[in-house]
Amino acid sequence: MTKHELTPELNAKVKKNLLWIFIFASFMIFAGLTSAYIVSQGSYFWVNIAMPSGFKMSTTVIILSSVFLFVGAYAVKKEQFGLMKASLGLAFLGSVLFGVFQFQAFKQLFQRGSAVTGSIMTVEGRYGNYFSLTYEGKNISYDNAEFYLKGEIISDEIHEEIRVLGKELEAGAKSKEKTFELSNYGSKFMLLYGNEPVIYSNGKLSLVSGDFPESKYIALNRFGENLTTDRGDFIMDGKYGEDFWIYYNGNKLDYEHREFFIDGKKLSPKLENDLYSQQNMASSYIYVFTGVHLLHWIGGIIALFVVFIRGLRNKYTKSNYLGITLGSMYWHFLGILWLYLYGFLIFIH
Repeated sequence: MTKHELTPELNAKVKKNLLWIFIFASFMIFAGLTSAYIVSQGSYFWVNIAMPSGFKMSTTVIILSSVFLFVGAYAVKKEQFGLMKASLGLAFLGSVLFGVFQFQAFKQLFQRGSAVTGSIMTVEGRYGNYFSLTYEGKNISYDNAEFYLKGEIISDEIHEEIRVLGKELEAGAKSKEKTFELSNYGSKFMLLYGNEPVIYSNGKLSLVSGDFPESKYIALNRFGENLTTDRGDFIMDGKYGEDFWIYYNGNKLDYEHREFFIDGKKLSPKLENDLYSQQNMASSYIYVFTGVHLLHWIGGIIALFVVFIRGLRNKYTKSNYLGITLGSMYWHFLGILWLYLYGFLIFIH
């Protein structure tokens, strides 16, 4: 041993201390983020979004992965190297599956309308604000994720036809020439602008009173998009009170017949305007929390892969398994951190 070379014991101590410093710094980052979440929650309208199943699955596999690391550390101490290799392999597999389920959860959130940035409410494309539909001469109404015809929820067949019409309206409104290809228009469906029927002829839209307003094509595009994605009031998909809720200063808003109430009173015009103009900050925080955690996960999956390969190459012995110890420490920290975030999102969010 040279003069400046560390002893194995001191080398292990230094590496563990450096890892503890990194873990502490990471914990402080997430403590700051969750504190900012709580502060922001009290100043704005806040959306409580039902957590996707992908987060539940990722929670299960990260716990199992940590369990296999405990087994791997036990096995190397007992010189059961076959069990050690199998346990390290399963721990690494769990780390991979954790990432897979996390990305699945992101996809589920996005499909439900919870994007990284976006409004809480639809504005220009809101059903009935500018545009609505009739079916065979009867008005189609909308309330809480459901379309109604003559007081009854529309059939799946008509609903699918509405989605098709939505795509056609969206495509035409986005086209440079503002040319439309509408199927079933006139024979079944009619678009209303306010209470005025929209005439469709030779691929163009017009009104009885004159030309279709050039300024309303953006709203028509949004309207078509919302028909396609089954949205009428909210950017989030699903039913209010089942899939998501909105709070203001800690009080849950009631939503009846497309109007909001707080403590039994209709939301004031000012608060209603604030709600319609506000971004969904809760959704943004969810992506920040999980995104920053995934950055840490990249380091964890690399560490477990290295530990697994070294285990296959018989690099660990009863007296030398520092790699397993350090890899386990970091992965257990990621697991505890994820349980904290997941619990926070369920109970505080």
